[in-house]
Amino acid sequence: MSFNRWCLLIAVLVYLTAAWFGLGYHAEDEFQQVILIAEHLRGHVDAASLPLDYHAHWRSMVQPLLCAGVFEVCEAIGISDPFQLTLALRLLTALLALWITHGFVGSVQANLKSENQQAFKLLSYFLWFLPVLQIRFTGEAWSGLLFLRGLGMLMDPNGRKAWAIGAWFGAAVLFRPAAALLPFGALLWMVFVQRTRRNRTIALTASMAVVLLLGVMIDSMLYRSATSTLLNYMLAAFTGEEAARFTALPWYQYALFTLKHAVVPIGALLMFAFALVALLRSKHVLAWVLIPFLIVHSLLPVKELRFLFPLAPLMPLVLITAWEALQDRWPGTMARTIWLRLLFPFAALNALALFVAAVTPAGNGKIELAQAARERFGTEAVQIEQMADWRPWIPPFFLAPGSTETFSDKIIVDPNAKPNQLVMAYRSQGFDRIANLERLAVATPGWADRLFAWYKLEDAHDPLVLYHITTQRTGH
Repeated sequence: MSFNRWCLLIAVLVYLTAAWFGLGYHAEDEFQQVILIAEHLRGHVDAASLPLDYHAHWRSMVQPLLCAGVFEVCEAIGISDPFQLTLALRLLTALLALWITHGFVGSVQANLKSENQQAFKLLSYFLWFLPVLQIRFTGEAWSGLLFLRGLGMLMDPNGRKAWAIGAWFGAAVLFRPAAALLPFGALLWMVFVQRTRRNRTIALTASMAVVLLLGVMIDSMLYRSATSTLLNYMLAAFTGEEAARFTALPWYQYALFTLKHAVVPIGALLMFAFALVALLRSKHVLAWVLIPFLIVHSLLPVKELRFLFPLAPLMPLVLITAWEALQDRWPGTMARTIWLRLLFPFAALNALALFVAAVTPAGNGKIELAQAARERFGTEAVQIEQMADWRPWIPPFFLAPGSTETFSDKIIVDPNAKPNQLVMAYRSQGFDRIANLERLAVATPGWADRLFAWYKLEDAHDPLVLYHITTQRTGH
């Protein structure tokens, strides 16, 4: 079997594994802005329960509509369990990621030195955070993938239809408005660096506009009024209306996010590679795509790690482009055999990070605990006492009908809730020592806890634990 086929086969196994174990979500928006709105479109959730972004008409309805369609198809074939429904979303995203990545590698590798093509394929599939992020049914993940498809077609030496490239760029913007900065940078590169024919640029821009107009039509139909969510989102971002709800962070925060959350050595390598691309390959399309995106996001006061996720699929090309820039500048010093040995520790760290991330649930693992409750009690309602803070709050979508959750600073037994009264707490709260609490599940596997503690650095790793109250004589 060829190297290409081995890569693709192993990638399929890795991505499907990550999708299987990746229960939950990393950010609340993955649920609030997609699944919850999809449930509203299906008539299962009242509008009053939807987030501000829906009522302000800031979010495109395209992704929630797609989510609702997936759920309808699943239920038509007998799948109604919420954990299986969200697994279907992750599997769909994983298959999309594999298809787009395969196409991108095929389109771009001809632009690289032959000795670097295999490394580029490996990075494109197995840079550790890619299988983890590219299974998420989020606007960030889908916009990054859709833009990657268009960018690959743009960079293809064989030349691809401009209208098709523009359609992919437009679709990326529909899934996340802030992603508009990526095709904007690509268009600037076409005009000022590549000096593309005017007709081709116009065709690309026109097809992108048609897709965005289609998004306006969908939004207007589902919001039941003339709506441009892209325009509304941009106005909210630049007037500070949306930012007022969040804490402002310094302009350099994204560098800190990258350094820490990509795993420190790999994060440092990524930032170094980006600096090399900006300095030594300033005419490369990557520089024109990344720099405007990062400048604008750095100037805006609201900064979240997930805002960088659309850039994740570009990082393998950033690393290889930086490598080739060094090879061209210092060919003797950058002898491939020497540097492959020096980079081996990074490869080992990447493999470890990929393994841990692929087999652990997303976020703080609270949805993993919700699944444990469902496996134990089936469709019977449960009463959950939250002894931690708001972050473990489980959306009703994942709980049996009639279930309740309350915040509490001590355990109060409700006889009417027996035998399904549960307690959720952080491990550090020491509830394991209470004899009348039966541990049902822990959010993260014990063997991974030390690794997570190192990964999170100053943020202490304190896994969530789910308990079952076994008697009515419990107090704390």
